[in-house]
Amino acid sequence: MKFQSKIDLWLVILIFGALAISFGSALVPVLKGDASMNQALVTVLLAVFFSGLFIWLMKTTYYVLDDKELIIRSGPIRKKIHYYEIKSARKSRNPISSPALSLKRIEILHVFGMALISPKDRDKFLTLLAKKCPNASIVIDK
Repeated sequence: MKFQSKIDLWLVILIFGALAISFGSALVPVLKGDASMNQALVTVLLAVFFSGLFIWLMKTTYYVLDDKELIIRSGPIRKKIHYYEIKSARKSRNPISSPALSLKRIEILHVFGMALISPKDRDKFLTLLAKKCPNASIVIDK
């Protein structure tokens, strides 16, 4: 079953706000005649590139509970965790960098480390994960 990532509105506003400020700050010197078109073009291209990157991440961040493994996908990142490798899973608000577009996350501890993900329906995800990982400690409530 495929679960899309929950996306926090504040994150979208923060990212696109920063990009809009960058875009605007590139155009002001050009309009005043203080900077060259080349400088403005580089800044605009960078803003467009990072906007595209963020949109790509928003469209391709999802999690799949497959027959034998959990698949985590976010832009160019693709990670597979076999169910027998999962030790525990619980709700979290850990802010460290991860393939999650919300702070309402699930922390999954597995034999090779930790994964933080943010499926839209955390309870349903944890319930299905508990069925696929009977030996793992899965905490659904909290």
